[in-house]
Amino acid sequence: MTDQKKLKKLVLETMGEIADAVGRTMGPGGRNILIESDFPGIANKNTKDGVTVFKSLGYIDSYKHLITEQARASAERTASEAGDGTTTATVLSNALIQNIFEFCEKNPRYSPQRAVRRVKKVAENILAPYIQSRAIHIGEDNKHMLHMVAKISANGDADMADAVIQAFEEIGYGDASHVTIREVSGKTGYKVERIDGFPIPMGYEDSIGKLHTAFINDQANQRCFMEKPLFLLFDGQVNDIMNILPIINGLGKKYVEEGNSDYKNLVIFAHGFSENVLTNLAFNFADPGTINIIPMVTPMSQFVNSQLAFLMDMSAFTGAKVFGLRDQLSTATLEDLGQRMESFEAYRFRSTVVGDPDPVNVEVRAEDLKKQKESAESKAESGWLEERIGKITNGIAKLTISGGSNGELKEAHDRCEDAVCAVRSAISHGALPGGCRISVDMALKLAEELEEGDPAREILMPSLMALPQRLLDNAGYHSEEIQEVIAKLIENPEFVYDIENEKYGKAEELGLFDATKAVSESLNNAVSIASVLGTMGGVVCHPRDAEFERSEARADSEFMRVSENPHAYENEANNRP
Repeated sequence: MTDQKKLKKLVLETMGEIADAVGRTMGPGGRNILIESDFPGIANKNTKDGVTVFKSLGYIDSYKHLITEQARASAERTASEAGDGTTTATVLSNALIQNIFEFCEKNPRYSPQRAVRRVKKVAENILAPYIQSRAIHIGEDNKHMLHMVAKISANGDADMADAVIQAFEEIGYGDASHVTIREVSGKTGYKVERIDGFPIPMGYEDSIGKLHTAFINDQANQRCFMEKPLFLLFDGQVNDIMNILPIINGLGKKYVEEGNSDYKNLVIFAHGFSENVLTNLAFNFADPGTINIIPMVTPMSQFVNSQLAFLMDMSAFTGAKVFGLRDQLSTATLEDLGQRMESFEAYRFRSTVVGDPDPVNVEVRAEDLKKQKESAESKAESGWLEERIGKITNGIAKLTISGGSNGELKEAHDRCEDAVCAVRSAISHGALPGGCRISVDMALKLAEELEEGDPAREILMPSLMALPQRLLDNAGYHSEEIQEVIAKLIENPEFVYDIENEKYGKAEELGLFDATKAVSESLNNAVSIASVLGTMGGVVCHPRDAEFERSEARADSEFMRVSENPHAYENEANNRP
C-alpha cells in the first residue's frame, strides 16, 4: 500500500485502537481488560497492566497487524528497560503520530524526516536533561517516597505498597534486590519472607520458544517447578542430544533403576539448543516414568563474555562445574552437577534457583567480583558487577499474594509486579512528581525554549498534553473539567492533582510520585515509534493465510497432546510379553 490518504487513515485508525485499548488501563480511573487465553484449560486474564494488554493485541488485517507489531516492539522495550510506562508510551506515541501527520499536512513541502529529526533532537537535548534535572534522588532521609512510588504503581493499593516495601526491607534497597511474586488461593492479603536464592533474568519462553508449553508442570501459576534440581552448565550450544546422553543415562540409572528421586530433575544452562534437542527434551519431560530435564538459555548483556560470567556465578551458587571447550559436555559425571538446591522455578521471562549455597564458594566468587569492580572500565560495567555481587549474596524476597479467584490473583500479580519494578527503578534513578505533572512541565519548557512554527514545538507540545487529558478522561472528567484542571496546573507549577481524592497540592503532601526511568523511557520509545509510523511512505506485507494458521495451530495442539501423554497412542498389544 502506497496511497498516502489510505495509509494515513490506516496508521491513525490502528494506533488509535491500540491506544484506546491500552490507554483504558491508565491511572486511578483506568479499567481492567479481559483477555482470552491462547491455551485450552488456562484461565482467561483480567489485567490492568498495559504491556500485557498490548502483547495480546492482533489483527486479521495484514496491514494493521504489521503496524501493531512495529509499535509493540518499542512498547515492550519500555517495560523491559523501566519495568513500567508502557501505557504512557503507547498513548504518547499515538498523539505524536497524529501531530506529525497534522504538521505535514499544514506544511506539505516540509520533509517528514526532517520534522522527525527535529523532534528527536529536542527530545534528546532538551526534554531528557530536563527530566533528569527534576528527578528527586532517594536516600535514607527520603526513603519514605518509595512507598509513594509503589502505591501509585499499585493503583492506590496501600496494602500492596506496604508489602512491596517490606520485601525490599528484607533484602535491602539496590539494583540487585530481587522480589519474586507467588499466588495462592485464600483470603485476600499479602505475606513477605526472605529466602536464599539466585534470580535469573531469563524465562522459559525466550529459552525454549514455541515448545515451552510442554515444560509447564504448574498450570495454575504458568511455571515450570522442580524440587531438588541438579545443574549442568555448558559454555556453548547443545546441538546434538548425543552430547548429553551419557549424563542422562547416568541420572536415569539412579532414578529409574535404583529408585533414587534425588536424581529426577536436571536444569541445563547453555547458550542455545537445537530444535532436535528441544523436541527430544519436551517429549522426555512429559513422560512421568523418566527424569525431567529443562533447557535454559544463559542470559546475555552488552558486556563481553557475559554468558560465561553468568555460568561462573551459577557455578558458585550451585556448586556445579562449568563445561566448555576444554571439558567436553559428554564427560560430565553426577559429581559435576552440584549440590542439590531446594527448588528451581521458571516463569515466562524470569527464573529462580532457591536453596542454601556453599558459603565458601559464594564468598570466594563475591571477592573475585569485587576485585573486578575495582578495575571496571566504565560506570556501566561497575554497576553490572555490583548487581551480580548482590544476586549471589543478598537472597530473594518472596511476596505471596492471596486471593479468592484466579482472575483476582492474576490482576493483583500484574499490579504487584509493576510496583516492584517501579520501586527498583526509583532506587536507581529517582522519582518525579506524579499525576502527569512532568508532562505539563515539559510542554511549558518547550513553549519557553522553542519559537512558534518549530516542528518540535508543534508536534511535541500537544502530544505531551494528551497524557493528562487521557488520565482525566479515564476518571470520568468532561472536556471542560479537563481543561480547568490543566489550566490550574499551568498556573501553579508546584502543584499536582490527586484525581482519586479530587484535590490539588504538593507531590509529597499528596504522595504522588512516578519512577524517573519509566517517564524517560516512555518518552524515548514513544518518539521511536512515532518516527517510524509517522513518516511511512508505504507498507508491504504478506496476506494472512487463515487455513495455514489453523493448520499450524492444529499441529501445535497435536504436539501438546502427545507430549503431555506420550503413551496415549501406543498399541497396547505391542507392550504385552
